[in-house]
Amino acid sequence: MSLIIFRKDEIVSLCKGKKVLHLGFIQHTIYEKKIQENDWLHSKLDEVSDKLVGVDYLKDAVVNIREKYKYECYFGDVMQLDQCELNDTFDIIVCGELIEHIENPGLMLDGIKRFMNENTTLIITTPNPWYVERIKLIKRNKLEDQWLNKEHVSWFSYETLKQLLARKGYNAQGGYYYEESTERMKKSNSLVDKVKYFFKKIVMSYTPERLYDGLFFLVQLKK
Repeated sequence: MSLIIFRKDEIVSLCKGKKVLHLGFIQHTIYEKKIQENDWLHSKLDEVSDKLVGVDYLKDAVVNIREKYKYECYFGDVMQLDQCELNDTFDIIVCGELIEHIENPGLMLDGIKRFMNENTTLIITTPNPWYVERIKLIKRNKLEDQWLNKEHVSWFSYETLKQLLARKGYNAQGGYYYEESTERMKKSNSLVDKVKYFFKKIVMSYTPERLYDGLFFLVQLKK
């Protein structure tokens, strides 16, 4: 992994020329807005991967994406992957910003194994509860009920995610991502945004990675 990771950039880089399964690929119901803004991770993966398959539980959206945008995708609940009609193994499985939405992540981690072989890499990303900006909010007495994503049901720290993965039979190389993408950090080529980007890079260089925005794990089956 890169020294400083930008989540989407790193995922796209790892998926170049690979056979990829993208779990929870739709990104809620805002995917069409994301497509129009060229900010949909799935379409970015489609540009670089050798083969791309999506799985999501939003059935109507899956049908729409398959028919309108011609992506190969399947309806499936990540906690019941044994019932998904997809039967294949992949080089890379992307599980990005998903595990914190799941009521029983252990079921998902067990179910993913049917799509893996001994060389498959599973990418798991999730928000870091110790992100410096979240800590600042709490210090200002702005508690979770004021800013937490209403679809999130859990937090994972570096160590708790590492321990869960080990318990489920995985080897994990863990790290942190700083921001979603360099594109989002730069915003635009205006002089104001260039100056802001310059100062953000200075802040980034002095911020301990344990205080970055999220966790970024590369995971394989134990051999």
